[in-house]
Amino acid sequence: MTTPSAPSMDDTENIPAPLRGCLYCHAEATISVTEGRKLFGIVGSSLPTLTCSECHSTALFEAGEDVATWRIKYRSVNRSARFYYVMIHLGDAGWLTAEEAMQASLNGFVQRQRVQQAKRGNLSWLSPAPLDAPPPLMAPDELVYLTAASAVIAQAAKSSGVLGANEDNVLDSGQFYVTDRKVHLLGHRRDWSHRLSDVARVDYTENDWRIYVGDSNQYYQGTNQLDQIDAQLFTTVVKALLKTGEPADEAENDPT
Repeated sequence: MTTPSAPSMDDTENIPAPLRGCLYCHAEATISVTEGRKLFGIVGSSLPTLTCSECHSTALFEAGEDVATWRIKYRSVNRSARFYYVMIHLGDAGWLTAEEAMQASLNGFVQRQRVQQAKRGNLSWLSPAPLDAPPPLMAPDELVYLTAASAVIAQAAKSSGVLGANEDNVLDSGQFYVTDRKVHLLGHRRDWSHRLSDVARVDYTENDWRIYVGDSNQYYQGTNQLDQIDAQLFTTVVKALLKTGEPADEAENDPT
């Protein structure tokens, strides 16, 4: 990679994508370029810095041999919840090639739209459908909205903070489903099931999603699958279902 000064904004046919619009917040014509310089020739960077006037993110930019071979590294980003996906994929990723950064930016835009759709109660894009062979605790007509290949059910320790599972007791692990009525875990020890009306709260971090059930501080937890439905979008869908879910006729188990 070469390390030239900031590309000329007058050359409209050869302006790399990060200079035309913000890859982070997707606003257009919001990027300013500051020439890089090293203090005493040692401290700092000779690369130009890109700053977005909309989300206030800043990034080092390194031009390549042509308009499509640049690299970018974010130095400061907006960590608002609406930028959850790009914060992880762009803000915390270090140096990214043009291909990597553009794909992360595109995925981040789609994820942001999906989150907004879910908040409005529009979950049709998930194409929910019943399982051909539902497990024993799942009704044949339950519509499956979310699936996690690996999740756990655990009992939170009384001294544990939110998402602090250092001393929590893992009860079981297995495949997890969220339907229009319940949450299900097909565990190695047994099958677990709770109605949506049993869900007490839903949390997420950069690493996990967590669904608390009942009044005994038990929860289901899965790791963040950024290449699938990430933790933010996962929990947003669950919250949308909590507003529309129909409780089951029979009371399911409250595992202890």
